[in-house]
Amino acid sequence: MKQKIAIIGTGPSGMAAAQILVQEDYQVTMYDKADRPGGILMYGIPHMKLNKSNILKKAERLEDMGVKFILDTYVSKDTVADEISKDFDAVLLATGAEHARDISIDGRQLKGIHFAMEYLTDNTKHLLDGSKLDIDAKDKNVVIIGGGDTANDCVATAILQGAKTVRQLEINPPRENRKKTYYDFNEDEVRLYQKTAVKFIESEGTVQKIEMDHVEIIRDENGTKVEFQDQKGLIDADLVFVAIGFLGPIDEALAAFDVKLDKAKHNRDTTIFTTEKENVFICGDARRGQSLIKWAIGEGKMAAEVIKEYLAALD
Repeated sequence: MKQKIAIIGTGPSGMAAAQILVQEDYQVTMYDKADRPGGILMYGIPHMKLNKSNILKKAERLEDMGVKFILDTYVSKDTVADEISKDFDAVLLATGAEHARDISIDGRQLKGIHFAMEYLTDNTKHLLDGSKLDIDAKDKNVVIIGGGDTANDCVATAILQGAKTVRQLEINPPRENRKKTYYDFNEDEVRLYQKTAVKFIESEGTVQKIEMDHVEIIRDENGTKVEFQDQKGLIDADLVFVAIGFLGPIDEALAAFDVKLDKAKHNRDTTIFTTEKENVFICGDARRGQSLIKWAIGEGKMAAEVIKEYLAALD
């Protein structure tokens, strides 16, 4: 009888693990809360940057190899986690690092302020399904807080949707010899360098402006800190996207199987994929934190080898 493995998450790390395990004749089932497989590849990266048909073809190839996909299923203590724990010989948590870092300033509760992933997911679903946009930048003054790849994805998406203005608050100064982004927009025309939001200003419960301040990044032997310069200014903002990174996997993904992330061993400098439960493993951004797609794929492959060793010892 084939040994059964459940993989929670269908992103790059989970798919990489699934491919190796199904080729070794294990029975592999992948779960995802989304309506399509692919994880961040499907809904976290804009269609103009990554054609979604390629992701669906990858999933189809895995299905042809014998992998089963169970989508639109949120794995938690209250749903199917107990059933999975009983029915499968091993579980791999490959949920990614979806716990977004927030900005804690006055006015954060106002309407019109969203996490970047909410916006990117909504836009991709609109393009794939023809559904109505819940978050539409057309004719609005859009401000993106953050300077990384996800922030750039929001900038490009807002421009494509026909935003009135698009500005990006970036706490760092311009980098010398920086690489050009994937997109055509001029970073220097969009970005306000060494700026961050310090207060959201409302109009009838909805964000209307942002009060921002000039900042200096201080790096010394004690670490890195941000110093506010009290050089405040206002900027129009009808729509705001918070894109300042991710803290790790959502708590429910770990709690579903009674495991905890141990940052002393689960980090980018280690290759430890085990958890305190002997048949539950973790890999990708869920384990090491926010990183590159290539690292997630590599982690999935390494985790698959660890699971193979564990299951072989059970025979």
